[in-house]
Amino acid sequence: MKKKVIYGGIATLLIAAVVFAYIQMSGNPFEKNRAKESLESFLVQTYPDMDYEIDRSAEYGWTDGTFRFSVVEKEPIGVETTYLIYVSAFEPYEILGDTIHASKIDKAASEKLNEEAQQYILALLQEKVPEIDGVSTDVEVYSNEAAEWAPQLKTPKPILIMMVIEKGDLTNEQILEQSNAIQQQLNGESIDYYLAEVGYQSIVDGEEIYNYVSFAPEQELTIDDVK
Repeated sequence: MKKKVIYGGIATLLIAAVVFAYIQMSGNPFEKNRAKESLESFLVQTYPDMDYEIDRSAEYGWTDGTFRFSVVEKEPIGVETTYLIYVSAFEPYEILGDTIHASKIDKAASEKLNEEAQQYILALLQEKVPEIDGVSTDVEVYSNEAAEWAPQLKTPKPILIMMVIEKGDLTNEQILEQSNAIQQQLNGESIDYYLAEVGYQSIVDGEEIYNYVSFAPEQELTIDDVK
């Protein structure tokens, strides 16, 4: 009787180990369904005119915690194109990699508009915060229809804006004040950005150290946002 109990316990442990290993390698089925729902919502909102279907299987990237879905686009002439979309395996199941978007980008047009955006935004922000040393953006467009960049330009995806400031003797309170001024300048121009990041640079023992303040357009900044 005791042997049966022992063998039963061992069998249970083995089954649990197999299930655990499967989830580790293939991902939690519940999380996979939630990630697929997030992907479906994203595709409807982002590519409403696209004729596609999502492959039922999805690879799990256990090293980066993502599900990799194949989205097959059906074109009118019968050609099918497959794209990989990376979705976080954890709530809120964000889209972390969109190869549909990447495939449509006009690199030459985007590079030109980026240069114009960076120059414009730098000049704009230096009116209130002259300490800003540089600005970088990630403007991406699908064609060269836009003759030049302007604050009102709507791109396929809102842009990321990154800035660098020499920290010096600035206190956290002064950094917060500057960040608020930057946010007001960007919002006042109705620039289509999803996140702005200000990196405050300092040199400690010959090494570059950065304090960051990141904010979305409507975010109310507090001293806790200075990191």
